[in-house]
Amino acid sequence: MVDVPDSAAAAEADQAGLLLDRAELAERADVPAFVVDLVIDAGLLAPLDNGSEGELFGSDDVDVLAAARTLVGEGVAIEELAALAMRHVTNVENLIDDAIDLLKRHIKRDSPDRAALVASVNRLVPVATKLVVGHFERTLWARAMARVADDPAIAAGAILVRTRRLDRRVDPLAVYGSAGADRLRTVWLRPDQGVGLAAIGEVEAIEPTGNDRFSAASAARAVLAARIRRDVTSEGPAPVLVGGFSFTANRQAAGNDTQPPSNNDSTSPHRGPSWRGFGDCRLVLPELTVIDREDGTWVLAATRVGPDGDEAAAEAALERQLGAFEAEPPPATTDPAGWAAVSVECERDDYYQALVSEAVAAIDRGAFHKVVLARTLTFDRGLDVVAVLDRLRQRNPACATFAFSVGETTFLGATPEELVTLDGSRLHTTALAGTAPRGDTPEADERLAAGLLASAKNRSEHRFVVDGITEALTGLGLVDPAPAEPGLMRLNRVQHLHTPITAEVQRRRTGASDMDVLRAAGVLHPTAAVGGAPTGASLEFIARHEGFDRGWYAAPVGWCDLDGNGEMGVALRCALTGPEGACMFAGAGVVADSLPAEELTETAYKLRALLDVIDER
Repeated sequence: MVDVPDSAAAAEADQAGLLLDRAELAERADVPAFVVDLVIDAGLLAPLDNGSEGELFGSDDVDVLAAARTLVGEGVAIEELAALAMRHVTNVENLIDDAIDLLKRHIKRDSPDRAALVASVNRLVPVATKLVVGHFERTLWARAMARVADDPAIAAGAILVRTRRLDRRVDPLAVYGSAGADRLRTVWLRPDQGVGLAAIGEVEAIEPTGNDRFSAASAARAVLAARIRRDVTSEGPAPVLVGGFSFTANRQAAGNDTQPPSNNDSTSPHRGPSWRGFGDCRLVLPELTVIDREDGTWVLAATRVGPDGDEAAAEAALERQLGAFEAEPPPATTDPAGWAAVSVECERDDYYQALVSEAVAAIDRGAFHKVVLARTLTFDRGLDVVAVLDRLRQRNPACATFAFSVGETTFLGATPEELVTLDGSRLHTTALAGTAPRGDTPEADERLAAGLLASAKNRSEHRFVVDGITEALTGLGLVDPAPAEPGLMRLNRVQHLHTPITAEVQRRRTGASDMDVLRAAGVLHPTAAVGGAPTGASLEFIARHEGFDRGWYAAPVGWCDLDGNGEMGVALRCALTGPEGACMFAGAGVVADSLPAEELTETAYKLRALLDVIDER
């Protein structure tokens, strides 16, 4: 500990507006000059902006130094005080940024009366400051007294996470498949990247509703990250949240009152699937997370400290959970041999063709430029979820194969469309729109690919998506130039026009307004590839005419670690399945020169991605 002179508190400045240099500041506060340097370097003091060339400080800064001297006089090491000050400055700056964002959202910035805006700021800033200072003081008193009294209740509710690398590889799909229906279950598989994730159980859930659900989920992620006590190695993965969002917020089964005809029976009403348990947003911190990647298989266990505040008991429970997983690995995934793809006619849908015609007419009237219309295909029996997922990942290694299970209901699929991936400050997304089937021979495949690349209709549909993504990203940071010409993404049944788009975004890494993958997803969703252009008019048409609740279909799903990095895909080539049956989804982009029969055929190609892996028996 550095010795600091123990002298009387500095006298208050006796002149209003007194200006002091560093030496004078140290003399008045009765502290060594190096203490002044430490406090300034920590960011607790800053020179006044008074137009002078040298550094000058106000008389109020004497009080700050005097307070620091008082703490040092009580035995606090100056080095520890400086470290605490650095943490304080970082958190306060983040808090201030969040407060400014809040004020900007609620003050009418478009008002022509600048004096009124200034008055609003002057009125709200002191109120907000009083709330924050009051909360800080009350919390400090309560925590300090609890610590002094060794009160264990202060740890109650804390979340602990431990991680361990296994000495063998484990298939995440096997972990998912071995979990019971009484627990939440998630799997996310990227075969082409050699990455897989399985998540079991729930320690905490983030479930905001409404149009602000993305930013609210992002802020909740930052708050949760600050609460969690991690016992993880530097080379291991960070704890993750898994889940997704709904296509639209506060859904009222959009359009269900129209009772459109079923896809398989032109006379029976069809109200679409039930999304009970999924919500506008559901992101879960799992009890157990298994992440398989290039450097091996990692297991993360999380738990909450009980109401008795016994952290040792919680830590022992984590060790038991990790030990039990290591001792009893899940059984290998098996797929019955000799399965045959289900044979289902999915071409007939008079309602869908009529809907496409209506959309083209609306485009001709200038209502919008593009709209993506979806339809469903239903089964009266549920799917063998693990078998379907295993076949999907084998047949579509370039896709993200996923499943989110709530009770006996599962939303699953294999999506080719990445909405956004964020790693540090580097953001990656793709424009994927414009579709053609695959050929039966290499020559036929090349002809179809060349036709797709030359198609004015598909190029127009694709350009809407590229332009929409680029425009959305401009507010986040520097956007790299997108390729002038799209490439191709070739899947098992179809091929798409494909344009990668990257950007460098600003990250603070802490605070509720950090640009994480959840907030980025909210900026991008819905792209013109799943909604239309302009967004508002096309979504209104979908809500009025499509006839069923999309739920999580065509919406962002995936994972986000507690540092804000992660991957969100667009839930396509997917189905909702349970004991009562299954419902599949597929859509197509409608533009001015779309033909109803061709759009129906396109949805049939997309439905086959799932139909090809469903057992006929």
